[in-house]
Amino acid sequence: MATASVGASAGSPLTLDPRDVGETLQPVERATMLPPAAFADPGVLDWELDNVFGGWVCMGHVSAVAEQGSFLMREIGPTSVFAIGGTDGSPRAFLNSCRHRGSRLLTETEGSVRKRVQCPYHSWSYDLDGNLVAAPHMDEIENFDKACNGLIEVRSAVVGGLLLIDLSGTAPDPDEHVGDLLPMLERYRLDELRVGGSALYEVAANWKGIAENYNECLHCPGVHPELSALSHYRSGESLGGGGAWCGGSMRLNDHAETMGTGEGHASTRPSIAGISADDERSVWYFALFPNALVSLHPDYVMLHTLWPREVGRTEVTCEWFFEPETIARDDFDPSDAVEFWDMVNRQDWHVCELTQLGVGAKGYVAGRYSADESDVHAFDTLVAQRYMSALGGPGDGNENGNGSANRGENGEANGGAA
Repeated sequence: MATASVGASAGSPLTLDPRDVGETLQPVERATMLPPAAFADPGVLDWELDNVFGGWVCMGHVSAVAEQGSFLMREIGPTSVFAIGGTDGSPRAFLNSCRHRGSRLLTETEGSVRKRVQCPYHSWSYDLDGNLVAAPHMDEIENFDKACNGLIEVRSAVVGGLLLIDLSGTAPDPDEHVGDLLPMLERYRLDELRVGGSALYEVAANWKGIAENYNECLHCPGVHPELSALSHYRSGESLGGGGAWCGGSMRLNDHAETMGTGEGHASTRPSIAGISADDERSVWYFALFPNALVSLHPDYVMLHTLWPREVGRTEVTCEWFFEPETIARDDFDPSDAVEFWDMVNRQDWHVCELTQLGVGAKGYVAGRYSADESDVHAFDTLVAQRYMSALGGPGDGNENGNGSANRGENGEANGGAA
């Protein structure tokens, strides 16, 4: 079985000016935001798909492939990948391409097969471990070996309940990528939670603009009055540590028990077992580079994954995860959380789309970060470091620094899926 390695070195050169990118890598009080071309130039997105999304990317939650034959399919530019529950109980990932003529094998985003993945074109079929088991009319072909024509495997890993893939095959160790975020994911037992709701959005904005929006709540009083009634936009704390991530907490107001409709206490859901008393009063927001936005609530976890489709268009999946025991309760009802965040998401998409229109204007120049946008700067630093690694300017490399040294002096949280 072959192994895929189609990432980091492929594609066109990056055409950004390293001097502009270097301005983003300054400490936040002196930094300038990413250059407008990073959001509006299709060539930059093409480079990112090869060189940013060619490393570790979050496909989703491991529960989607927990059973034998259950699969999760995602598209990264022209490349389609699926992960599937194997015969040994562990998921494996493969290019979604038949070894005969390259036809896509799976067309649904999620689903399950019994024992085989069969090509819809010429009926070649593969077992759950990617081995070719049937190839009609190939018996008379010279030197054709089924063992050499299995599916092309993509490097994959499960860390803290998140299913990660690496198209390049050369990214650093996945534990190094997740780094010091892992104890937070483990504290909320993310790997044990199960999905209780989902939504799919198409947003007319660049993927980085959506991630930037997630990493600050400066806009919350004007854009999210309902969220602001549950949590003050300048509350909480930012966290730093090793790994390719950034984020922090926001504190719930005294009357609120969670983020949901009914002023934050419409549900009788118990809190996630094992979290601390401080966690009971907090919501933690983390961006795991490049495409996973993980929100840890007292009683549920929300996961957004970002999938660039065009330079100004991103597909966003949003899922809500709960403890299995909570889902099994007769009174389980996730609607307060789902409806609340569906509202907040749509408010976010509106301002992200307005921003995309603005940064694409001729003559627009990058702005400055405010003191409440240190987590935005931390995320942009991860992006800018990748750019610099290609442009050869100062500050290149260091994929796993999360920019914590550049946070504001007061250490207040600026994160929020808002």
